[in-house]
Amino acid sequence: MHHLPPSIVAFLIPFRIIFCLNKSFLKMFLLFTGSVACRGGRTVCGCLRALGMHGETAFANYHHLLSRSKIDMLHGVKILIEMILPLTGPSVILVVDEHLERRRGEKIKAKATYRDPVASSRSWLVKCTGLKWVILAILVTFPWSKRPFALPVFCVLRTPEDHPRNAKRSMRSGTKLLCQMLMVIRRWFPNLTLTLLGDGDYARAHLCVVCQRLSIGIVTRLRADARLHAIPCETKRSGRRVRLGPRLTRPEPSSWQKMNIPWYGGQYKDVLVASMDCLWKAGKECALIPLRTVWVQTRPEDEMVLMTTDFCMDSLKVIERYISRWNIEVTFREAREYLGVETQRQWSDSAIERTTPLLFVLYTLITLIGNKIYGQKGILVESTAWYQKTHATFSDLLEAVRLELGNVDRIVNSVLSTEFEKPGWKNTPSGEPLVAG
Repeated sequence: MHHLPPSIVAFLIPFRIIFCLNKSFLKMFLLFTGSVACRGGRTVCGCLRALGMHGETAFANYHHLLSRSKIDMLHGVKILIEMILPLTGPSVILVVDEHLERRRGEKIKAKATYRDPVASSRSWLVKCTGLKWVILAILVTFPWSKRPFALPVFCVLRTPEDHPRNAKRSMRSGTKLLCQMLMVIRRWFPNLTLTLLGDGDYARAHLCVVCQRLSIGIVTRLRADARLHAIPCETKRSGRRVRLGPRLTRPEPSSWQKMNIPWYGGQYKDVLVASMDCLWKAGKECALIPLRTVWVQTRPEDEMVLMTTDFCMDSLKVIERYISRWNIEVTFREAREYLGVETQRQWSDSAIERTTPLLFVLYTLITLIGNKIYGQKGILVESTAWYQKTHATFSDLLEAVRLELGNVDRIVNSVLSTEFEKPGWKNTPSGEPLVAG
């Protein structure tokens, strides 16, 4: 390990405490190097082949690392978040979305049939079989990029209704899994200012109630026909206190203002904006949730309603926050294209629950390592005649990390001949997935 690049070792050494054995960490280090060097599918054998380990007869031990070894994945999430916090400060923006991993196979128990968000449209529905992941990312702005990066930190697998785990319990939806992730993060970092961004699937009363209890602001898209009521005025009179005001609908035409706001693709667009504070009567229990709604009209026939539970956020800030949510979709696209997400072939339940989160963690680590390389040496931005780039992208960071690794054979020999000092670092990790159960 002494001959490895310090810029890479500094980000990987903190994770050794989540492994029960030193040799398990060394094998994971080799798989990390192979995943960066590999240019095809991210299978275990593909990573070993990229490292030049064609003659490794004990190749099954690298498969057992994902299916049998004890790894405290939850502790690894905390370490990863602590690495990102110096880049964000005390105010952290969280982005949540669901990712569909297209997988087939009779031995994959967690697979189900879902709507394909990439191939489907408003008028055309496409279904596919795969695994549904709830992914929580942190939005980070870098000086070498013109857009924020959504760095995944928390990945949880949704199990279908016929999964063996749901035999004695009710199936947990993506919203319930997200609430559990937010509770864990708030317990780890009680003093952070957190803001959650999500699409219309996360406009749920239960999520809003949990975010209010955890002091987390939420920005998402709301249905236009939601039950919105005016906030009643406080009057001193006898009798029962009025809880709801009159029902509210679309804002009055006189309240709309024309604004030039940042839009998708780094462009600016002229839109009509109106906002109002109200109470949302939602959920089966008809919970009353105070929120601020922002109505955005791009065309006379095209409107969207945004909502936030943070009343300190003005209309322009709400729109900017919701537009920045799209960066997590870019993360999914780049993870599939450059890191081989959906190309892994594990059938073991433990391996499935670990491989995809580790690939998304690899995306975050490559971005952090590339940012450090940029501060030390700079990054070469690759450009072509048909695509002129002025800012670095994830592909440039990946090539910079590959150049930093240099000679792969030297790294393999260095890792295989390394022995850590063993006093006092033995632990007993739980070996459970990111969210147990």
